[in-house]
Amino acid sequence: YRVDWGLRHVEPYDFDFTTHVKQRWVGRTLLEVFAKEFIAYSAEYYQASIEAGRVTVNAQRVTPGHVLRDGERIVHRAVRCRENPVLDRGLIRVVAETEELLVVSKPSSLPIHPCGSYRFNSLIALLRAQGTVAPGAELHTTHRLDRLTSGLVIFAKTKAAARQVGAWFQGSEIRKTYLARVRGSFDHLIELATRCASGAQSGEAGSGESPCQEAELPACATLARAGRIRLSGFIQCVDRKVGKYVFAADRPSSGEEAKDAATEFEFVCHAPNGESVVKCFPSTGRTHQIRVHLLHLGYPIANDSCYGGELRSDPSLPLIPHVHQAHGGGDGEEVPDEAGETTMHPSGIFLHAL
Repeated sequence: YRVDWGLRHVEPYDFDFTTHVKQRWVGRTLLEVFAKEFIAYSAEYYQASIEAGRVTVNAQRVTPGHVLRDGERIVHRAVRCRENPVLDRGLIRVVAETEELLVVSKPSSLPIHPCGSYRFNSLIALLRAQGTVAPGAELHTTHRLDRLTSGLVIFAKTKAAARQVGAWFQGSEIRKTYLARVRGSFDHLIELATRCASGAQSGEAGSGESPCQEAELPACATLARAGRIRLSGFIQCVDRKVGKYVFAADRPSSGEEAKDAATEFEFVCHAPNGESVVKCFPSTGRTHQIRVHLLHLGYPIANDSCYGGELRSDPSLPLIPHVHQAHGGGDGEEVPDEAGETTMHPSGIFLHAL
């Protein structure tokens, strides 16, 4: 590792990325899958790598047009991988530890486990590097937390402990709670939902207030109880390469399978710049669930540029440079891609797991 100006960098390294064919890849060509689902490199790079034999299927060289079959093993030999830098906050803080569990506070910008363009700059790798977890010791994730989100993460030290924590989540013995900072005055939405609920109960007769119009309240939003609004519907991935999800009131009949998702929200307080702090209670654990739900409600996380917020460089969450990977040269070797302007991306968003 190398730390410069508050960012942790990883020196370039060679690595074999290994995966097995997923069900949604069956019947598609190798190049199509790589170009559409893996964001680290360009389609031109993947084509050159397949043709040069740096991408193999079942240990055999294939063409870019190779049609994938169920169970096939794909290996991508990447040369001089460069990881995106992450925020350096010092040692990862251990919140609690027992013989079976480890609870830590994850900074934003770090994925929990190695994935995509992050291997050494991942939470598990850093816990091993700082000596919190022995190199060969087991460590099992028990829930997800997006790379851009900060907060508590529970690890299990054994498979039995991981199953137990999973059962606690399944039985709602453990519930997740988040704090988010959103655009707009969220208390207005709570007031509207309250008025709608009161109007429905009283028939909106003689209340003296303007009646609730269905169009005013976002679809699928209801008052869960006093001071708390609930949104339930479906979440569907519409772009695997960039990891983009959308809300749907009804289960979509086309595209990738949609999953049911529900979250409840409470207004906490006002924040500067016309923003609000909101407490979030997800009932399900879908990818980007809270971010997608807040966007649908009309109160996106203030600095979540992927879901309705703005690309903002905040003192606590600065923008950080995106590292462009090398591309395939004409001789089959890797050529560093240094051309073009530096692309900046968020180091985190205003979403914290309590």
